[in-house]
Amino acid sequence: MINLKSVLDKKTESKLSPLQRRQVLQGIAAMSVGSMVLPPSFAHAARLNRITDVRMWTAPDHTRLVFDLERNTRHQLLQLRNPNRLVVDLMDSVAGVDPATMGFSDPIVNRVRSGIPRPGIIRTVFELKTGIKPRSFFLKASGEKPPRLVVDLVRVEGKSKTPGDQPVSHDRTASRDAVVVIDPGHGGIDPGAVGLNGTKEKDVALQVAKRLARKINSMDGFKAELTRKGDYFVSLRDRVSVARNHQADLFVSLHANAFRLQSAKGTSVYMLSEGGKPSPDKAIRRLEQRENSSDLIGGVKLSHVADPTVRGILMDLTQRDSLNRALVYGKKLLGELKDTPQVNIHFKKVKQAGFAVLKAPDMPSILVELAFLTNKREERLLRNDSHQNALASALAAGTKKFIRATGLA
Repeated sequence: MINLKSVLDKKTESKLSPLQRRQVLQGIAAMSVGSMVLPPSFAHAARLNRITDVRMWTAPDHTRLVFDLERNTRHQLLQLRNPNRLVVDLMDSVAGVDPATMGFSDPIVNRVRSGIPRPGIIRTVFELKTGIKPRSFFLKASGEKPPRLVVDLVRVEGKSKTPGDQPVSHDRTASRDAVVVIDPGHGGIDPGAVGLNGTKEKDVALQVAKRLARKINSMDGFKAELTRKGDYFVSLRDRVSVARNHQADLFVSLHANAFRLQSAKGTSVYMLSEGGKPSPDKAIRRLEQRENSSDLIGGVKLSHVADPTVRGILMDLTQRDSLNRALVYGKKLLGELKDTPQVNIHFKKVKQAGFAVLKAPDMPSILVELAFLTNKREERLLRNDSHQNALASALAAGTKKFIRATGLA
């Protein structure tokens, strides 16, 4: 009988996960007794794709599972009923982590099991509480992110028409409240910028957005809605759709910036440039590319989206009016932010850029970069409750001044 140590040295053995060790033992068991020749399947094990992490997010209408891989590989989904289960097989793979150890609390997934039905195949079984419609796609490596397999478990019962929201009435006579839709940037699989100490843009954007929503809802004649209320991915198109379904009077998207120089600092306010073209500034073009890449991270190809509210170019008079009002709104926000303690202003005027999330033609839309996560001081401030509250207060005050001045409420 060949001992494990005669096949692998101690250094290699120490790196094996329990699942990998089981695969090694299966390969040894497959050999003839006394033979010193490894079977081809076992000799191939060194080239197997490694699963380095497994994560899960819960959205209002689906649960998203993400497998981090060393490289893309073949996979197979098998849906079973009575009871409901989804089987995910990753071919030519070994597990650096055990999917069954993934901690979660989810309205769809009841339990996770994993195993090795055959050498080189990692099987993960998701025991489900309800029926689902699965979908899957691969994401290529991007920056520091590895290749990923994304599996969505889409609910088939009681699914909302828009992420995070139930259908709403389009009768504006039913309420005179001014509707402000607040968009916390990124989310779920897409963390956005990451600070020097690990602060994620998606987290601080959501925290400030919730504070801003509470302040706006506390004012008479105002109503705030969020495009996402938790840590899950929402496509750029769906963010705009949420705003339109709520017949938003204003749309404000909250983000945190990042730059290669740690000295970069300050808060910026952006509107869409006429024609969707950014101002002639290299830093703004890089920022525009980063924010518009969110759909690529989440598996949505903007070029395949037929909805003109996302990919269309502002052309008619209604769109021009929205741009003019967005400029006034942006100035109101900047004025309040300038008077906020510990807030530095990066650009002293409202800047223009071709952000896809701002391209709704029928509402003034603004994007606010709250601070630079790559600046140590500003990252620390963005994690601070009192500073988040100060930012939300300034944004609420600027919003109130704009709406009162334009007679929207």
